[in-house]
Amino acid sequence: MITEDRLEQSLKFLAESDETSAEASANVKYLDRLLKRKKALYITGETTLKSISAKEQGFYASDTYKDAVEELFQAEVKATTLENKRDKEGMIIDLFRTLEASRRKHNI
Repeated sequence: MITEDRLEQSLKFLAESDETSAEASANVKYLDRLLKRKKALYITGETTLKSISAKEQGFYASDTYKDAVEELFQAEVKATTLENKRDKEGMIIDLFRTLEASRRKHNI
């Protein structure tokens, strides 16, 4: 059974995690754009390779790309975890509402 205390915890978590959730989501988008910028800078700065394709492959093989992808991965894990927690708390609130409605109708 979901208690009123648990309902309050859910509401508090949702209220307090708005900004954190937005920042985590925005960070994923930022890092994705930054990855594209790093690729462009690498390609334009690479002078030893002639073709764009070779420069692009060089970028994908570089530590710069590896580090950027790892950072993006960590940001996506953080954002998704927070989103999942927020969804879970929302489900608890919805379930509490359903249970309360059923109690009022004497179905439980």
